[in-house]
Amino acid sequence: MNAPASAPAPKPRHKLLAQSRQWHKWGGLVAALFLIVVAATGIVLNYKQPIFAALGLENDKELKATPEEKPPRRERTAAAAFTTVSGFTAATVTPEQALTLARETLGEVPLERLELKAEHGEMIYKIKSRGGDELWVNAATGIHFVKGPYEKVKAAPDGTVIARKTDWGKLMIDLHTGKIGGEVGKAIMTGASVLLLLLCVSGVYMWLKPVLIRRENAKTQGRVTTPAPPAPAAIPATAKA
Repeated sequence: MNAPASAPAPKPRHKLLAQSRQWHKWGGLVAALFLIVVAATGIVLNYKQPIFAALGLENDKELKATPEEKPPRRERTAAAAFTTVSGFTAATVTPEQALTLARETLGEVPLERLELKAEHGEMIYKIKSRGGDELWVNAATGIHFVKGPYEKVKAAPDGTVIARKTDWGKLMIDLHTGKIGGEVGKAIMTGASVLLLLLCVSGVYMWLKPVLIRRENAKTQGRVTTPAPPAPAAIPATAKA
């Protein structure tokens, strides 16, 4: 005789609540990785000066200028005459020539901006590609070099030393927003933010749903009428005598 088949396990009464617990658990594990990055970079951005100073990240690294990065002192002095009167005539390098240097140095790449800026007593063309690299061209001498996306450059007045250092502030900001990974990085951080919002919603639901269930059960039990006690048995007439 065959043994009777075991009865199927009963389905949970609150299936969505049970499923939410599973989503919340695994979603929390994934979101925790991104939350650590966002929290850590946020703290660093709020207190970056003391943190960078303690880690020794704010010290300039001085590099000797190469011949193409070291213009004569006379040309540097003449380059400072960038005013509303002189305008572009103060620059011996035209924007078209600066773009030619950019093509030779960076290749044929899309550009984000081209600006002519007076900086440290120099007129500098800053041509930034969308990839992050930026070509600096001295508008008076044509001396040029590439500045990395997370690099700070400072030229000494005599042109003998160029100080380069990592731009940790920008690095932290781009890591915080995901921009450091381009469009893919921004999409990942956006997805992580959406996941954190879903975790907040599911957490509130898992806390609120049991409260509502307990309240509903309490109301249901309160509506159940208590049965009346049985009436006392009648005393026989013979017992009265």
